[in-house]
Amino acid sequence: MRSDYSIERRILFSGAALLIIIGFFLFWLVRWNAHNAAEEAFDRVLGAAALSIADTVSIEDGTLSVDLPHSAFAILGTSRLNRIFYRVAAPDGTIITGSPILGLEIPHGTGPQLRLADSAYRGERIRIAAVARYSTDAAGGGWVDVLVGETREARDQLGLQLTFNAALPAIAVSVLAFLLIWLAVRQAFAPLRTVETDLRHRASSDLSPVSGPVPREVSALISALNEFMGRLDSVLVGLKSVTADAAHQLRTPLTALRALAELSVDEVPEGRLRDMLRRIHANSVDASVLANQLLSDASTLHGLESRVRETFDTRQVVRDTVRRLQAEGSYPNLDTTLTLSLPEEAVEIEAEAVSLHEMMRNIVENALVHAPGEIDIAVTATNGIVRIVVSDRGPGVPAEMRSQVFERFARANSSKPGSGLGLAIARTVTEAMGGGISLEDRPGGGLSVVVCLPQHGATA
Repeated sequence: MRSDYSIERRILFSGAALLIIIGFFLFWLVRWNAHNAAEEAFDRVLGAAALSIADTVSIEDGTLSVDLPHSAFAILGTSRLNRIFYRVAAPDGTIITGSPILGLEIPHGTGPQLRLADSAYRGERIRIAAVARYSTDAAGGGWVDVLVGETREARDQLGLQLTFNAALPAIAVSVLAFLLIWLAVRQAFAPLRTVETDLRHRASSDLSPVSGPVPREVSALISALNEFMGRLDSVLVGLKSVTADAAHQLRTPLTALRALAELSVDEVPEGRLRDMLRRIHANSVDASVLANQLLSDASTLHGLESRVRETFDTRQVVRDTVRRLQAEGSYPNLDTTLTLSLPEEAVEIEAEAVSLHEMMRNIVENALVHAPGEIDIAVTATNGIVRIVVSDRGPGVPAEMRSQVFERFARANSSKPGSGLGLAIARTVTEAMGGGISLEDRPGGGLSVVVCLPQHGATA
């Protein structure tokens, strides 16, 4: 199923986008406030310097003079980044002292109020504070204008410093908030991941309702899923019952047909009629095998659904399987065909009795049908894992078909009798017992069917 989007990622991305937008807005707000704070602080110092100079304006011998106080430049000189400029102009606009080009665009003062303005001085951005003082002289008096300017390096640096000092905690809080949102979202979706894990680790035949606490937002979905699995389980139970009943009813007439075909082949001389009887016998064998495996499939699924598990010695399971095949008489010379490699000590597994024996029988019978000849059955236990390996000297299965042969009714060689259910049943049983099954090349030629099951009582 194609996943179009993730609700969890959408929530996280939306939260991150919201935090970024809020972060940009807060950064702009902090930057604006920091700039204003730096401007206000330096403007006050610059205005104090201008007022300090203006207070020294005096008339000596009928001439305006200014005694530049050291304190004014000491105030401005606290920052080594700034450069200071000044201009003092008489009421008629003539320069008393200072730079003749500083703040020429600023109108001459006509009152004692402090005036602040941005300007440029020789290509550099500066800030100017201007203040006027009224002076009476022989010519009748007027307003003496005092202008003090400084470059903006220090105030810009202070603005950036205030910005970052305020922004860094905000960034840290935003990152922490995102982590908390991520943890909250993960925690909120944890019940859904629990449901997903439960469904993924179930056996294919387990259609029991999903249990456990789920969020109210998805309770309707879980209820619908449980109802659907309930309906599907009812359908499958009916199908399995019909299949088992049909297979059971067919076994007796098919066995009789098979026996009659065998007798007829021996009684009829060579010819077309004998060939037809051989075909009837071969088809009856195939139908008998199919009926037996359908019944085996139904019995296996019923055993798995019962979930009644017992402890078995794997060695005894292998011996029972071989003894059962010998008793049926379908495969002669099993004493010389099969070689058992079993450990001296018991190797215990926990499984359901019917399904375990059916799994073992299907694997061994699959090797007998498709690879007549020498067959080895080995049982080993290592690190809490029991390995059952059934190896033959047959043609094997091509690598590209090994995943397909575990599907129901899939057959690697259609010329051999069988229904294609044997390995499918084996996989269903091994997965239900928490194990796995695979096909491997046998050294020296042939195929090995490897079953891995958890060992009973083993510690990790």
